Amino acid sequence: MSAIDRPEQVGELLGISFSDEQLAAITAPLEPGVIIAGAGSGKTTVMAARVVWLVGTGQVRPAQVLGLTFTRKAAAELSHRVRRALDAAGVVDERGVDEAGEQVIMTYDAFAQRLISEHGLRIGHEAEPLMITGASRFRLASRVVAAAAGPFESISRLQPRTVTERVLQLDAELSSHLVAIGELDRHAREHRVAFAQAPQWRGKPYADVSRAEAVLAERLELASLAGEYADLKQRRGLVEFADQMATAARLAREVPAVSAALRSAYRVVLLDEYQDTSAAQALMLRGLFSGPDPAAGRGHPVTAVGDPFQAIYGWRGAAASNIISFAEDFPSADGDRAQRFTLTVNRRSGPAILDVANALAIPLRADPHTGTDLSDTELRAPQDTAPGSVGAAVLPTWPDEVAWIADRIARARAGARVLRWSDIAVLARRNADIAVVYAALCDRDVPAEIVGLGGLLELPEIADVIATLAVLDDVTANPELIRLLTGPRWQIGPSDLAVLGERARELAGARPAGESDADDLAAALEQAVGGTDPAETVSLLDAVHDPGHAPLSAPARERLARLAAELAALRAHTGEPVLDLTRRVIRTLGLDVELGADPDLARSGRRDQLGAFLDAVASYVDVDGDASLSGLLAWLRAEIDTGTGLDQAVPSGADSVKLLTVHKAKGLEWELVFLPGLVDDVFPSDRVTGNWLRSAAVLPADLRGDAASIPQLTEPTKQAMGEYAAELRAGQRRSEDRLAYVAVTRARSSLIGSAHHWRPQTKKPRRPSAYFAAIRDQAVRQGRLHSDAPPPAPGEENPLDRPDRAVAWPAPLDPDKLRRRREAAEAVERARRATASGAPAREHLPVDAEPLLLDAEPLLLDAEARLAEWDADIDQLLAEARAARRGTRAVPAPAGISVTGLLRAHAEPESFAAELARPMPRPPSATARFGTRFHRWVERFAARRHQAQPPLLDDDPDGLAELIDNAELARLAERFATGRFADRAPLALEQPFGLLLADRVIRGRIDAVYAADPPPGDDRPRWLVVDWKTGDRDATDPYQLALYRLAWAELQGVEVESVEAGFYFVRTDRLLRPVGLPDRAELERIFGGSRGSGSRG
Repeated sequence: MSAIDRPEQVGELLGISFSDEQLAAITAPLEPGVIIAGAGSGKTTVMAARVVWLVGTGQVRPAQVLGLTFTRKAAAELSHRVRRALDAAGVVDERGVDEAGEQVIMTYDAFAQRLISEHGLRIGHEAEPLMITGASRFRLASRVVAAAAGPFESISRLQPRTVTERVLQLDAELSSHLVAIGELDRHAREHRVAFAQAPQWRGKPYADVSRAEAVLAERLELASLAGEYADLKQRRGLVEFADQMATAARLAREVPAVSAALRSAYRVVLLDEYQDTSAAQALMLRGLFSGPDPAAGRGHPVTAVGDPFQAIYGWRGAAASNIISFAEDFPSADGDRAQRFTLTVNRRSGPAILDVANALAIPLRADPHTGTDLSDTELRAPQDTAPGSVGAAVLPTWPDEVAWIADRIARARAGARVLRWSDIAVLARRNADIAVVYAALCDRDVPAEIVGLGGLLELPEIADVIATLAVLDDVTANPELIRLLTGPRWQIGPSDLAVLGERARELAGARPAGESDADDLAAALEQAVGGTDPAETVSLLDAVHDPGHAPLSAPARERLARLAAELAALRAHTGEPVLDLTRRVIRTLGLDVELGADPDLARSGRRDQLGAFLDAVASYVDVDGDASLSGLLAWLRAEIDTGTGLDQAVPSGADSVKLLTVHKAKGLEWELVFLPGLVDDVFPSDRVTGNWLRSAAVLPADLRGDAASIPQLTEPTKQAMGEYAAELRAGQRRSEDRLAYVAVTRARSSLIGSAHHWRPQTKKPRRPSAYFAAIRDQAVRQGRLHSDAPPPAPGEENPLDRPDRAVAWPAPLDPDKLRRRREAAEAVERARRATASGAPAREHLPVDAEPLLLDAEPLLLDAEARLAEWDADIDQLLAEARAARRGTRAVPAPAGISVTGLLRAHAEPESFAAELARPMPRPPSATARFGTRFHRWVERFAARRHQAQPPLLDDDPDGLAELIDNAELARLAERFATGRFADRAPLALEQPFGLLLADRVIRGRIDAVYAADPPPGDDRPRWLVVDWKTGDRDATDPYQLALYRLAWAELQGVEVESVEAGFYFVRTDRLLRPVGLPDRAELERIFGGSRGSGSRG
């Protein structure tokens, strides 16, 4: 091991020129500290270099380093960077690694899970509860809501689906802030009394006070359901991530021995992205790694890294105040505030771009709520950095702005401003704006990719699929049905729509036919579909199925009949898995054929976007394959509303312009970044969330873990409520300021902001926002104000909504598309007649039909595929008939199957089908029990080796004493404890997965995953999936590894080529790595036919 004795040596060994700021943070004393790392300032590099410094100076061993971050991808990257830095610095040689072990870096959630797994029994908690997410939690909560006895006076007006969503939100907030149901119940009752006594106006309560009382009443009912939901989870041994973190925080607070053991094991703790931690996470970390005195942990070397200006996830539980209060929460051993370090040298963006970022951060630095001086956080670029360019444009209307952006992007590549399309990104504040920009880029043949589910959901074709699913799930889904009725497919006009609304109201018994006091269509529809109680809501779908003698036009009546038949046919399949149902809806709507046949759409890649949507639906499906349609729709709606449906999206490696929201862009960067829609009420958004006096699912501010740093209601009066709402609006604006700062700092060399005056359906013009003003000022200095449309004159009407501007409604088909369809239909009809007469079809086509044939080719190919599918179905039916005559029967494979079952079905289809047909109980297997015990021992061994146990339990570090009853198992464990994986910290152990393959959910569990070394010159993280083999002659099926490899790659959202796989023979310490493992496409081909076979009956 080579020692480091001076700070400059770290940079010399790593080949990096560190700034003075970075060196100060890297070489800080072994005590608590917080690093305020501005955007692009190299925080990950600094964390890795700090480990090199501490190890190289002999202060710690690598295995005494604990690092925590938020995502598995970030954990793998940080672990990889630390390992590379240690290797590059040469401070730990190969033998030293064996002796010193590896650093332990994992996610906050994984750390909490390990903590509970090792020590949960100390507080009476199940050591290995089952984690539920997405579909499972919605389904479980739905059962609670459906079975609730009531009576419920407040929530009875809501749809059951809405009640379920609010119960889940409230339950998550209770866990995140460690609040008991009883505490929330008392709070609501006490405040109901207080509001009932609030001052009134002329003997009547103010409207705001009455509304708050109604919210408190609803919160009481939701709290009772949330309590039942929590009890059900506990009875069934189920947890969510928020529950897990709350339990870990309780462990840290109530069991000092756990904290002492962890502090003894980990001399250094690194906390990444600390500004995004929740109240429960911060409480857990304080309980483990700090305390009231040095003996209880005060002064333990904890380093938090983050940026308060990039705290943009408050809406999902993050407490931005955590990083500000770190110095007080983690004081030094003598009780002083922890030392603070600042990284301000941005190595990403040009100085002109940083000037904009610093201007946007001025209100954040001056914010009195931070309680600390952040004046030293201005970003600056290294000397001799290219200045970068900042451009701006104001256009008359939003469509003008979108067209300008699309033209500018198309010219950027043509003019060589960027080398690749993927060097360009468009970052929008709202998902709805992404789809519009995407369409404009497609019109210009610019390859584009929508990153994340939220933007995909705004595409018209995908919105139609979701609307159809919603109508199938809920007969009162009137807005979704209206979308379908007025769309280009059915084209129900306004007069027919009003008649249909009247018919719906008549069927509901709300009024006799022909009676209406509505003067216009909007009022008629509002009357038709209105209603506050779900039982009273009028169903427009009822009128579609039964129009009666309503005075509908003949075309409308015919179209409604076809729509009713189509929906009835689809409803017969609502019991299918949601992915199958979604695909069926796509086929029924004809989207697959249309997107494949339309040359413009095919060129734009919209079919790929539809595939991305299906992939997202597939990712929603439970491991057990039992996901409900209601749950899917709730999940999609959550993504539309708040973007919480998916983990952080990762752009693909395709050479295409990336379109995504600013929230999803954090941590990413591009050469050229466009920021559209920089107008008031859009960016910044004026939508205020988190007002517990307006939303019953929101936890009251004074019960939150970060109550000291957020606005509070001072008294239950109208005036105080107004002041509280104003403080929330100010807080919302600070959140938007942070989001704008993140947006601007994604650009490396060029930033372009744009704004407009008019949007459709707005009475007043929009004003370019303060964010645009900051960009505009810099653009003017650089001479890059590309367009500056003057603001409208007072009283000027919206040019997009003028009465003299004709707008067809329902929206007609695109003229070119309609022409192509008609010409193709005529060509097909002529060919059909020619074929019937015996003449060659091609001879009867017009001379100019060649382009039509080219356009029709995808349709013909699709027809051929459809015919091949029918042929396969016929073959299967004939085979079933022959099997029936032979006395055998076909046994279909289940929709969900284990990896072992899938491999058996492929290798031994007859015996596997026989077992499916006549399942028999299997005798206990000694080999299986042996393997299970070994797997459990490996988990405990890894926890001891890489996480530490309390000292009283640590006298058997390899855990061999517990195996004394089985000599063979003890020998195997000894082999492992001295083998190649003994000192390597696993990224995952016993990792369950559900993999959608060949229309079937494959369930399995990966034994272990480790970080793998990349090839020379490749800095990207890699993984090694390992399957334990406890015997000398255990079967080694490469397909098993291929499935595990694909499952891990898709769990991480990475290319399968970045995942290696091998069988580890424990007895001989041999790692067998099969080469040429198949990818997804090959696995689909291999296992697509393993669906069961004949079994003697």
